[in-house]
Amino acid sequence: MTADGAPDGEIGGRLTAARPRRQLVFHSDALAEPFRELWDGDVAIDIKSVVQLEDGSSLQYWTVTHLEPQRFIETVQQLPMTLDAGLVSTVDDTHQFEVHRSRESLFGAFDEFDGITLAATYDTDGVAVVGEFPGDVDTDSVVAAVRDVYPDLELVDSYTVETLDVFRHLVRNRLTERQLTVLQVAYFSGYYERPRRRTGTELADRLGISKQAFHDHLRKAHATVFEVLLESGREFDEIDK
Repeated sequence: MTADGAPDGEIGGRLTAARPRRQLVFHSDALAEPFRELWDGDVAIDIKSVVQLEDGSSLQYWTVTHLEPQRFIETVQQLPMTLDAGLVSTVDDTHQFEVHRSRESLFGAFDEFDGITLAATYDTDGVAVVGEFPGDVDTDSVVAAVRDVYPDLELVDSYTVETLDVFRHLVRNRLTERQLTVLQVAYFSGYYERPRRRTGTELADRLGISKQAFHDHLRKAHATVFEVLLESGREFDEIDK
């Protein structure tokens, strides 16, 4: 039995699904040179997510700290294969940007092989990109496609992992007790049904909290669920084989 009382091989009563995946790690020193020329000191750019569009281009969500946003946008717009760039949000000194890049990008090459980008980082040490592909992918073909786009990228590591379907487990671990309670009560009380069976005011009264507090907890719970669901699965447990 598992800790939550589910039979072995299950998490929260749901069967886990182990599946082999191939992870490839690429690195290039030369690709970081434009950033070194444009900014003084260390510049770290973390590409949190890549969304492939139907036309082959991609929307990429970059997170950068301690840089002036408008200057960063102007710089990124000058880079090859950038179609457009804009600021999405700012929290303290951390900025998130949406960068629209053409179909000839590295991530378009990943997409050809049903691959996803787990992480991509630009800093003064170079460019590092981690992609995940089906377990039976032809590594040589992926490398050839990547180097057609960026000849300076080199494959520096390759390994197989087994990823587990632990979505519910991850969500529960990320929510506070109050957020989980509000989410469960809202779901099981018919708050999401149309027409609603119970209103937010009724559920807030049931929980002994204000209507505003109810909606705040629910909004944060929704944000956590979407974050776990959409951010490339990079936090899912991985077991090296």
